[in-house]
Amino acid sequence: MSYVPAMESRTANTTGSNGRSPRGSPQPSPIASPGLGRHRVPAPHKRDFEAKLRNFYRKLESKGYGQGPGKFKLHIRRDHLLEDAFRRIMSANKKDLQKGKLCIVWDNEEGLDYGGPSREFFFLLSRELFNPYYGLFEYSANDTYTVQISPMSAFVDNYHDWFRFSGRVLGLALVHQYLLDAFFTRPFYKALLRLPVALSDLESLDFEFHQSLQWIKEHDVSVQGELELTFAVTEEVFGQVMERELKPGGRNVPVTEKNKKEYLERIVRWRLERGVAEQTESLVRGFYEVVDPRLVSVFDARELELVIAGTAEIDLVDWRNNTEYRGGYHDQHPVVVWFWQAIERFTNEQRLRLLQFVTGTSSIPFEGFAALRGSIGSRKFCIEKWGKPNSLPRAHTCFNRLDLPSYPTFEVLYEKLLLAVEETNTFGIE
Repeated sequence: MSYVPAMESRTANTTGSNGRSPRGSPQPSPIASPGLGRHRVPAPHKRDFEAKLRNFYRKLESKGYGQGPGKFKLHIRRDHLLEDAFRRIMSANKKDLQKGKLCIVWDNEEGLDYGGPSREFFFLLSRELFNPYYGLFEYSANDTYTVQISPMSAFVDNYHDWFRFSGRVLGLALVHQYLLDAFFTRPFYKALLRLPVALSDLESLDFEFHQSLQWIKEHDVSVQGELELTFAVTEEVFGQVMERELKPGGRNVPVTEKNKKEYLERIVRWRLERGVAEQTESLVRGFYEVVDPRLVSVFDARELELVIAGTAEIDLVDWRNNTEYRGGYHDQHPVVVWFWQAIERFTNEQRLRLLQFVTGTSSIPFEGFAALRGSIGSRKFCIEKWGKPNSLPRAHTCFNRLDLPSYPTFEVLYEKLLLAVEETNTFGIE
């Protein structure tokens, strides 16, 4: 099976509830256009993390996660992606979610799911579901690519079900080892793991408030009499200003140096949970309906981020060192040399689009290109000699293979490769 995933989001035109998308058809999400602006977190100690990751997947396999024998088949219409995915995933029982062997069938499209359709499914679904346009999520205060649960999501019909669905999608992607084209804030991952939040987690949500609390942390409040802080805060709820106690009787408990640590912990938790506590609980519930919390607890928030979203900045040396060649091509073949010269000229966004063109996703596993997955497990990026000099390159996402014609010049190769990556959106069977 070979196909080129569509580069533009196809979304539903319906609104409302009962499995229909929470909003109308969105504009293409910035999440779906990875580029140079993505700043990824420093990786944890690589050796320890890789060992932990291998052990995690061994445990999943030993407990039968995603192994069958029954199939968890999803029939999906491209123009009703959210509705179909919602209806099928939310109607599944726990056994299907955990044990079923995932199989994605695109409506009116032939082909068996050897990995490519499933990867494309999670890629397209994640860039719609987590798109702030729908109202369930919003961009963080620091950028326009990391997202978090939006307080305004409480106005979306059936928002509890939509967040439970979101959690199930995250769990399925984790179990079946598919990356999502969405990047979340650190407090989001801590919420998934039910880990306590810290003052530093507030910075991406509300920078000014974070700075105010940082000042309180670093100064002696007992000599700052004009502050008159208590264990109570004011918040606006539906246009009305209300007082909320951080603990019982908090309005009558002054903040001192002795209890300042408790005050900071409580106010940080209040700020991070404000307006999203119920939504977060629904999402976490859905997540753990798919995967056992005891298995996921081996990760910290930073590690879970890498497992779910992979990395974004492409390492060209790693890519080239983990590429295979077929059909007469080799690393020093003139066409292959031109290919890598073209990739060096590409922007990071174009490189990620090429990766999505060939593999079905623009994300890279934490371990790098050596850990790319194909139809039967690990399968490296492959370039095969194929086609006439006037043909466009062709992709086989099930096998991470790029069919690259033997172009006569670098200029022709560059033009054809760029055209294929940025404009081709057809599906074909080999």
